[in-house]
Amino acid sequence: MSQQQASPQASLDRVLHKLDRAVRVGYLVRISRSFRDADKIDGFVIGATEAWTLLASCADFDLDGFVAIRTADISRVQRRGDDKSMTVRVLRRRGQWPVQRPIGGVHLDGLSDVVTAAAEGYGFVIVHVEGWEPDSCWIGTVVGLGRKKLRLHEVDPEARWHDEPTKFSMKAITQIGFGDRYSTTLREFAGSPR
Repeated sequence: MSQQQASPQASLDRVLHKLDRAVRVGYLVRISRSFRDADKIDGFVIGATEAWTLLASCADFDLDGFVAIRTADISRVQRRGDDKSMTVRVLRRRGQWPVQRPIGGVHLDGLSDVVTAAAEGYGFVIVHVEGWEPDSCWIGTVVGLGRKKLRLHEVDPEARWHDEPTKFSMKAITQIGFGDRYSTTLREFAGSPR
Protein backbone atom coordinates (compact mmCIF):
# COMPACT_ATOMS: atom_id res chain seq x y z
CA MET A 1 0.00 0.00 0.00
CA SER A 2 1.52 3.36 -0.99
CA GLN A 3 1.66 6.32 1.36
CA GLN A 4 -1.14 7.99 -0.64
CA GLN A 5 -3.33 4.91 -0.16
CA ALA A 6 -2.63 4.55 3.56
CA SER A 7 -5.71 4.17 5.72
CA PRO A 8 -6.83 7.16 7.79
CA GLN A 9 -5.88 5.27 10.98
CA ALA A 10 -2.39 4.49 9.62
CA SER A 11 -1.93 8.16 8.71
CA LEU A 12 -3.14 9.24 12.15
CA ASP A 13 -0.79 6.74 13.82
CA ARG A 14 2.13 8.11 11.80
CA VAL A 15 1.26 11.70 12.77
CA LEU A 16 0.85 10.74 16.45
CA HIS A 17 4.25 9.00 16.40
CA LYS A 18 5.89 12.19 15.09
CA LEU A 19 4.00 14.37 17.58
CA ASP A 20 4.99 12.10 20.46
CA ARG A 21 8.63 12.31 19.41
CA ALA A 22 8.39 16.10 19.22
CA VAL A 23 7.03 16.17 22.79
CA ARG A 24 9.81 13.90 24.10
CA VAL A 25 12.67 15.59 22.26
CA GLY A 26 11.31 19.14 22.44
CA TYR A 27 12.17 20.29 18.95
CA LEU A 28 10.42 23.01 16.97
CA VAL A 29 7.91 21.74 14.39
CA ARG A 30 5.82 23.08 11.55
CA ILE A 31 2.34 21.56 11.37
CA SER A 32 0.52 21.36 8.04
CA ARG A 33 -3.16 20.50 7.98
CA SER A 34 -5.27 18.71 5.42
CA PHE A 35 -7.91 21.28 4.60
CA ARG A 36 -7.53 23.86 1.90
CA ASP A 37 -5.82 27.17 2.73
CA ALA A 38 -5.08 26.13 6.32
CA ASP A 39 -2.26 28.13 7.86
CA LYS A 40 0.86 26.24 8.83
CA ILE A 41 1.55 26.43 12.56
CA ASP A 42 5.05 26.62 14.02
CA GLY A 43 5.61 25.70 17.63
CA PHE A 44 6.62 23.21 20.28
CA VAL A 45 4.28 20.27 20.83
CA ILE A 46 3.08 20.22 24.46
CA GLY A 47 0.88 17.15 24.08
CA ALA A 48 -1.14 15.13 21.59
CA THR A 49 -3.99 12.63 21.62
CA GLU A 50 -6.05 11.18 18.78
CA ALA A 51 -8.51 14.03 19.38
CA TRP A 52 -6.46 17.22 19.91
CA THR A 53 -2.86 18.45 19.74
CA LEU A 54 -1.54 21.36 21.80
CA LEU A 55 1.38 23.55 20.74
CA ALA A 56 3.20 26.48 22.27
CA SER A 57 3.04 28.83 19.30
CA CYS A 58 6.40 30.16 18.15
CA ALA A 59 7.19 32.60 15.35
CA ASP A 60 10.16 34.86 14.72
CA PHE A 61 12.07 33.56 17.76
CA ASP A 62 9.17 34.38 20.05
CA LEU A 63 6.65 32.28 21.99
CA ASP A 64 3.11 33.61 21.82
CA GLY A 65 0.46 31.59 23.61
CA PHE A 66 -0.98 28.19 22.85
CA VAL A 67 -2.86 26.62 19.96
CA ALA A 68 -4.99 23.47 20.14
CA ILE A 69 -5.80 21.84 16.79
CA ARG A 70 -7.72 18.73 15.80
CA THR A 71 -5.18 15.94 15.42
CA ALA A 72 -7.14 14.32 12.57
CA ASP A 73 -6.61 17.50 10.51
CA ILE A 74 -2.80 17.24 10.69
CA SER A 75 -1.30 16.06 7.43
CA ARG A 76 2.39 16.70 8.11
CA VAL A 77 4.70 17.25 11.08
CA GLN A 78 7.96 18.76 9.90
CA ARG A 79 10.94 19.19 12.20
CA ARG A 80 12.22 22.79 12.14
CA GLY A 81 15.13 22.65 14.57
CA ASP A 82 16.65 20.92 17.56
CA ASP A 83 17.88 22.21 20.92
CA LYS A 84 20.82 23.91 19.18
CA SER A 85 18.67 25.81 16.67
CA MET A 86 18.67 29.60 16.67
CA THR A 87 15.09 29.66 17.95
CA VAL A 88 15.91 27.53 21.01
CA ARG A 89 19.13 29.47 21.65
CA VAL A 90 17.14 32.73 21.65
CA LEU A 91 14.43 31.30 23.92
CA ARG A 92 17.05 29.89 26.29
CA ARG A 93 18.81 33.26 26.56
CA ARG A 94 15.46 34.96 27.28
CA GLY A 95 14.66 32.42 30.02
CA GLN A 96 11.79 30.90 28.00
CA TRP A 97 13.35 27.47 27.49
CA PRO A 98 12.25 24.84 28.20
CA VAL A 99 8.77 25.88 27.09
CA GLN A 100 6.26 26.21 29.92
CA ARG A 101 3.00 24.28 29.95
CA PRO A 102 -0.32 26.18 30.09
CA ILE A 103 -1.70 27.35 33.43
CA GLY A 104 -3.59 24.51 35.08
CA GLY A 105 -2.74 22.06 32.28
CA VAL A 106 -4.99 21.10 29.38
CA HIS A 107 -6.61 17.70 28.81
CA LEU A 108 -6.70 16.90 25.09
CA ASP A 109 -9.33 14.16 25.00
CA GLY A 110 -12.12 16.42 23.78
CA LEU A 111 -12.89 19.97 22.72
CA SER A 112 -14.87 20.64 25.91
CA ASP A 113 -11.77 19.81 27.98
CA VAL A 114 -9.59 22.12 25.88
CA VAL A 115 -12.05 25.02 25.98
CA THR A 116 -12.72 24.68 29.71
CA ALA A 117 -9.00 24.68 30.59
CA ALA A 118 -8.24 27.58 28.26
CA ALA A 119 -11.12 29.68 29.57
CA GLU A 120 -10.32 28.95 33.23
CA GLY A 121 -6.61 29.61 32.82
CA TYR A 122 -6.66 32.58 30.48
CA GLY A 123 -10.15 34.09 30.35
CA PHE A 124 -10.34 34.70 26.61
CA VAL A 125 -10.21 32.07 23.90
CA ILE A 126 -9.78 32.37 20.15
CA VAL A 127 -12.17 30.21 18.12
CA HIS A 128 -11.39 29.17 14.54
CA VAL A 129 -13.89 27.56 12.17
CA GLU A 130 -11.57 27.18 9.21
CA GLY A 131 -13.90 24.94 7.21
CA TRP A 132 -16.37 27.82 6.94
CA GLU A 133 -14.23 30.94 7.27
CA PRO A 134 -10.51 30.15 7.01
CA ASP A 135 -9.38 33.77 7.41
CA SER A 136 -11.52 34.63 10.45
CA CYS A 137 -11.42 34.06 14.17
CA TRP A 138 -13.61 35.02 17.09
CA ILE A 139 -12.22 36.15 20.44
CA GLY A 140 -13.98 36.40 23.76
CA THR A 141 -15.10 34.66 26.89
CA VAL A 142 -16.98 31.36 26.97
CA VAL A 143 -20.50 31.83 28.34
CA GLY A 144 -21.92 28.44 27.41
CA LEU A 145 -20.46 25.04 26.64
CA GLY A 146 -22.56 22.03 25.77
CA ARG A 147 -22.09 18.79 23.87
CA LYS A 148 -23.02 20.39 20.55
CA LYS A 149 -22.60 24.16 20.94
CA LEU A 150 -20.15 26.69 22.31
CA ARG A 151 -21.39 30.19 23.13
CA LEU A 152 -18.78 32.94 23.05
CA HIS A 153 -19.30 36.50 24.25
CA GLU A 154 -17.07 38.23 21.73
CA VAL A 155 -15.07 41.40 21.75
CA ASP A 156 -14.19 43.32 18.60
CA PRO A 157 -10.66 44.48 17.66
CA GLU A 158 -11.25 47.64 19.75
CA ALA A 159 -11.97 45.52 22.87
CA ARG A 160 -15.68 46.38 22.81
CA TRP A 161 -18.16 43.67 23.79
CA HIS A 162 -20.73 42.47 21.26
CA ASP A 163 -24.35 42.72 22.39
CA GLU A 164 -25.15 39.00 22.10
CA PRO A 165 -23.04 35.83 22.34
CA THR A 166 -22.15 33.96 19.15
CA LYS A 167 -22.94 30.24 18.87
CA PHE A 168 -20.57 27.74 17.29
CA SER A 169 -21.11 24.11 16.44
CA MET A 170 -18.54 22.06 18.38
CA LYS A 171 -18.01 19.85 15.29
CA ALA A 172 -17.05 22.87 13.17
CA ILE A 173 -14.34 24.23 15.48
CA THR A 174 -10.89 23.40 14.10
CA GLN A 175 -8.63 25.38 16.40
CA ILE A 176 -8.64 27.06 19.82
CA GLY A 177 -6.02 29.64 20.76
CA PHE A 178 -5.32 31.17 24.17
CA GLY A 179 -2.71 32.96 26.24
CA ASP A 180 -1.29 34.97 23.33
CA ARG A 181 -0.45 38.69 23.50
CA TYR A 182 -3.33 39.82 21.28
CA SER A 183 -6.19 38.13 23.16
CA THR A 184 -4.56 38.96 26.51
CA THR A 185 -4.42 42.64 25.53
CA LEU A 186 -8.05 42.59 24.40
CA ARG A 187 -9.04 41.02 27.72
CA GLU A 188 -7.13 43.71 29.62
CA PHE A 189 -8.93 46.55 27.85
CA ALA A 190 -12.39 44.99 27.48
CA GLY A 191 -13.19 44.99 31.17
CA SER A 192 -16.29 43.12 32.31
CA PRO A 193 -19.02 42.28 29.81
CA ARG A 194 -22.11 44.44 29.85
